[in-house]
Amino acid sequence: MSAPHPGLPALRVGVAVAVPVLALTAHGMASGSWPTSAGVMVCVALGAALAALVGAPRGLSPTRTATLLAVGQVIGHPAAGVGDAAAGHSAHVGTMLAWHAVAVPASAVLLVLVARCYALVTAVLQAVASAPRLVVVGALSPFLEQWWPRTVVVGAGVGPRAPPVLA
Repeated sequence: MSAPHPGLPALRVGVAVAVPVLALTAHGMASGSWPTSAGVMVCVALGAALAALVGAPRGLSPTRTATLLAVGQVIGHPAAGVGDAAAGHSAHVGTMLAWHAVAVPASAVLLVLVARCYALVTAVLQAVASAPRLVVVGALSPFLEQWWPRTVVVGAGVGPRAPPVLA
């Protein structure tokens, strides 16, 4: 099993935030009213549940992320109406669907880009911040000691291609 992708936490947080924000915004645009606190909490719980479904390495694709966001909108929009007796929709349903058609794929692409940038920045910071480790290999063979009478110390360096360091 491979290690989780370094950008996975950023993608999960993005999905957990985007699902309720998109659902609550669409609910407000379509009905013209704010959802109740119960509706908000159901949408937030739905966002957290869908964020847990984001997995590596397949979870970092815009298609899979857009699918999770679309599922979140299909379930989250009616969930925003929980406890709201006046949750009927007005004539703004077409506008709401048009905004969803644009917002869901755009959000998915942006979330994946942010996750990949997060992974890149994390890898660079880990490489720069980690101190080189020195490993003492030992003395050279007697044959080579006549020309090079030192102990060889191999440094792990910043990257995998760093040259050895002599003691």
